[in-house]
Amino acid sequence: MKKYIKVKENPAKVTHLKIELYYDLGGMNYFTGRAENRGYYLSVSPVTRGTSAGGFASESYTAFTGIKQNIKQVTRKSAKAEAEAEKLAADAMDNLIDYVCRKNGLEIAEPETIPA
Repeated sequence: MKKYIKVKENPAKVTHLKIELYYDLGGMNYFTGRAENRGYYLSVSPVTRGTSAGGFASESYTAFTGIKQNIKQVTRKSAKAEAEAEKLAADAMDNLIDYVCRKNGLEIAEPETIPA
């Protein structure tokens, strides 16, 4: 699952919040120096989306401005576990969005989301 939410104009030139639920094999995270669990993660990151002169879409972000949370720890990827993770992500999504908005001084422009 991936979706985008528009944000109001801001000094950082961020245009959207990117919300993504993904499966990760886990292991060592070399940025934080910690081991991470295998499972489904929900991430919320402020991004700048645009279109080049050739019509190609681009997306950029600044490191360490977003957040991710392990929604469901699993031993292997499966359709059933992914469906359960999507339900759990719906509950946690609002808290993560609020946190990223407060941390980066952003405001949501409109409640509608843009499909990925």
